[in-house]
Amino acid sequence: MKKSGLFLVIVGGLIGVGIILSFYGNYLLFENLIQDDGDVGSGQDLIIEIELDKTETRTGIYAVQIIDVESSTVTAKILDPFDTELESQQIKDELFEGFFDVTTSGTYKLVIENKEEQVKIFGVIGPQPDAWKKSLDDFSIIILIIGLVGMAAVTVYTIISRKKSIS
Repeated sequence: MKKSGLFLVIVGGLIGVGIILSFYGNYLLFENLIQDDGDVGSGQDLIIEIELDKTETRTGIYAVQIIDVESSTVTAKILDPFDTELESQQIKDELFEGFFDVTTSGTYKLVIENKEEQVKIFGVIGPQPDAWKKSLDDFSIIILIIGLVGMAAVTVYTIISRKKSIS
């Protein structure tokens, strides 16, 4: 019984570490992203601005989520510091994610337009997170899975040990 208690503490610790790493990894992934939401309808645009430095990042990322996806005609545009359109995407799904090149340092804009009736839209723009930040998030998931599998193994071990002690 002492072995199962020790194993339970170990896998519980793994699950705790996995949860903490998951929260910290998500914080690191989203710390430099600018988020905004609003009701966007005909004649109303949602504009999200961010200052990007070409020496710090070469690629930007943006995402658009349409809360009430119906037959809306939603368009997402990325404008560079000179208001030149770098990219324009017609969004037909509930969630869209895209990338753009950071050509010069300055204020980049995500402009979300809707030509139909008003819908709730959530938008995010910022520098693409570093690879190690993404790896930390993946690592936390692996730690959580190992902890959960360990928890199941401890349960099976405890049941088998009790059956042997009863016999």
